[in-house]
Amino acid sequence: MTTIEFELNALKVAEEIEGYVINIRRDLHKHPEIGLQEIRTIKVVTEELTKMGIDYEIVPNGGIIGFIHGEQPGKTLILRADLDALPMKENENNLKMKKIVVSSTSQAAHTCGHDGHTAMLLGAAKILVQHKDKVKGKVLLAFEQGEEMGGGIYNLLTRLYELGADGIWGIHLKSDIPTGKISVEPGPRMAASFSFNVLLKGKSGHGSRPDLSVAPLDCFTDFYSNLKAMRINTLDPFKTITYSIGMIHSGSAVNIIPESLQFSGTARYLDDDQGSHAASEFKRILEKVCDLHRCTYEFITEPIESDLFVYNQNDCAHIASLAVEKALGVNTLYSSPAWMGSESFAFYEKYFPGVFAFVGIKNLEKGVGAEHHNDFFDLDEDALKLGVASTVQYTIDFLNNEHQIVFAADKRDVKSLFIDNGFAQLIKQ
Repeated sequence: MTTIEFELNALKVAEEIEGYVINIRRDLHKHPEIGLQEIRTIKVVTEELTKMGIDYEIVPNGGIIGFIHGEQPGKTLILRADLDALPMKENENNLKMKKIVVSSTSQAAHTCGHDGHTAMLLGAAKILVQHKDKVKGKVLLAFEQGEEMGGGIYNLLTRLYELGADGIWGIHLKSDIPTGKISVEPGPRMAASFSFNVLLKGKSGHGSRPDLSVAPLDCFTDFYSNLKAMRINTLDPFKTITYSIGMIHSGSAVNIIPESLQFSGTARYLDDDQGSHAASEFKRILEKVCDLHRCTYEFITEPIESDLFVYNQNDCAHIASLAVEKALGVNTLYSSPAWMGSESFAFYEKYFPGVFAFVGIKNLEKGVGAEHHNDFFDLDEDALKLGVASTVQYTIDFLNNEHQIVFAADKRDVKSLFIDNGFAQLIKQ
């Protein structure tokens, strides 16, 4: 068969279905569902795929995979979006005015933008399937369940690993990037992380005689002080890292010195060595401080350093930057620092070279700019057509690309990858 280069005006066709994408986004936003409970959301997506004539399979506790088969042989590209909302109540206002649409329940809200991600992928699918006679290769549409909790990534990735692919593309709407701007630059884009959950044990006693007890709170406060100093005293100042403690539980009455204290938190970093060093220093400091305060400790969750960074592969980032420039103009490209949050997209990139695009949604005139996971979070719907156009153009350009992409897939199987990175709890049997 003679190869036909697939060219179209990606922005124009995205504008033609903009209303469809916005309606899907608003519907999903009004009816949010948290991780592994996306029953209605999956029904909406599969019904839309059926209307488009796209075959799909449902991966139990994983998500949906749709299949667009081009009529010319070629490579396979995964396009990924996430389905779940957060377990929180949404404010009906953004930073300036009432939101266009709000959650119909106080139990869940799309305050991270996943409703937009799913709507944009359905929009891109609608365009690509209409031109599948010119598509060179295959497109896998991956809709992931439970991204926020890590609930669906193992099963979905396992299936995609079995199917195989040559690359992957994903989008995250970004509240601190202006609407009309997109970041696809190479290198680390989101952080790897480790979590920790520690139980300290001392000796309980009466509040009137602290000398006869061993207070785990004293041990914890000393450890916390040393943990904060770790950045200055032992970690490389030229390598980014953040760490924080999010939960502390101890005590039952005002006059009882408790026997135990439990604390947990996370660390985020953009460099393997920094993560490894931080994990080992965490353990060393904890041991020394507990010894000093005559306390013992046990790890409920041990800090195991992870190498799961979201990383835009150089060749793919080059294709993406040209695709964004072609579809939307050179002024759309935007330089953005790495985001210190973590994302399950990093798991996919262990096996498929990828790009994770940050699409700006900040528009202060519309009151849009609140941070993700904030009850005032909102998105500028004008950005959705830009995400669709970028996805379509990247798909075309990636599948047509004949240059070698330098990439070495991880040699571990999916189960080993999860265990080695401290995510054994995400493995669903």
